[in-house]
Amino acid sequence: MNTSPKQRPGGRTARTRAAVLDAASTLLLEVAPGDLTVGQIATRAGVNETTIYRKWGTKEALLADVLMTLSGEQLVAPDTGSLRGDLVAVIGTVAEFLRTPAGYALAYLGATSEDETSRVLRDTFWADRFERAQVIFDRAAQRGEIPDPAVAPLVYEALIGTMHFRILARRRPLDDDIAQQLVNLVLDGVLQAPR
Repeated sequence: MNTSPKQRPGGRTARTRAAVLDAASTLLLEVAPGDLTVGQIATRAGVNETTIYRKWGTKEALLADVLMTLSGEQLVAPDTGSLRGDLVAVIGTVAEFLRTPAGYALAYLGATSEDETSRVLRDTFWADRFERAQVIFDRAAQRGEIPDPAVAPLVYEALIGTMHFRILARRRPLDDDIAQQLVNLVLDGVLQAPR
């Protein structure tokens, strides 16, 4: 007779993590990140506050995890058949996300959180973003649109960094056509540079 415990799909830990992330992401639509408490998140998720502190350590680390998970699900790299089209699609999706309370909170936490967990999450998030951006530039080089896909990190930083600067440093909204504006500005410079 087998007395080993039944394996649960995903297990209790995975379900608890999902419940906490879902509760926090929902609350971010209702409450500013600075006003949100671990107690509110725990209550909404149906867990003890100690569970959250044991897993994440700080509210900031939890919110960084929530927001990076959320953005990772929403921000994908399309293949439109052209570098310009791919970048407009990606940057447009990023702009849409940054216009949301959760997107703004991610940008803010990414720029200000200094605890170790947040640093690891931030590094992991940006490594993934740059890897996805590199795919877009590799395809463009294979199609002969650009001479060198090594420009990817700098171009991606210029595109994303400009939006972060606008919302965080200048406290200005992103124009509806910000993706098209930025991609045109950056690509026209890249494509017309001497070879």
